[in-house]
Amino acid sequence: MALAHQRTLPLLPAVSDLFVGGSLQRGLTVAVNGIGATSMALVLAAGPSRAGSWTALVGTEELGLGAVAEAGIALERLLVVGPVDASTNAGVVAALVGAVDVVLVGSGLRFRPADLRRLSARLRESGSVLIQIGSPQIGSGKAPGVDVGVRVMAAQWSGLGEGHGHLRSRKVEVRAQGRGAATRTRAVSLLLPGPNGAPQRPVAPVCPELPRPDVAESTGAAAVSPDVAAAAV
Repeated sequence: MALAHQRTLPLLPAVSDLFVGGSLQRGLTVAVNGIGATSMALVLAAGPSRAGSWTALVGTEELGLGAVAEAGIALERLLVVGPVDASTNAGVVAALVGAVDVVLVGSGLRFRPADLRRLSARLRESGSVLIQIGSPQIGSGKAPGVDVGVRVMAAQWSGLGEGHGHLRSRKVEVRAQGRGAATRTRAVSLLLPGPNGAPQRPVAPVCPELPRPDVAESTGAAAVSPDVAAAAV
């Protein structure tokens, strides 16, 4: 029997709340869509990669290796498959399933329902995870061949002030929903990317504490009567 940790792949702490048990169940098909779908898919693959898993990129010619490394994927455990013909894409992906732990498929690749069913069966047998970028089959995660759908939305960049400056981070809302134990929608706020390039949870601003009246008196702060304070407001 496989141990519990052998049936899952770890996720980065910033996105662990999106999945049941805080990890990727082996054999899953995950569809990622929305604003920043490519960045989000790389983040999902980064957790297993950092833990020692191999990752394969298929149909992602527009991705630079610098961006892949910045997302946290180890380049020394990465396979990059070049342009794939539409008639052979399912066969290429099926060959990678079982050879690597995570297969990440670009938005240009589409699979027929029959191919998806065969891939899903092969994923469950081998324990690999398939991540599709920009898949139209995302919906609520209940489409054929998709176990969990992840959608990125409500992007807001920060770093520009009064029309100038440098973009530092992008705050997004991410929701995940799927089948079985993943039926309940899970949501997190995320900086994608964060100020240092890596994804992270936004930090809530800390409100300064106002001094208590007795503290104000002991420090010599001027006392203001309620009537004067009301008039000032």
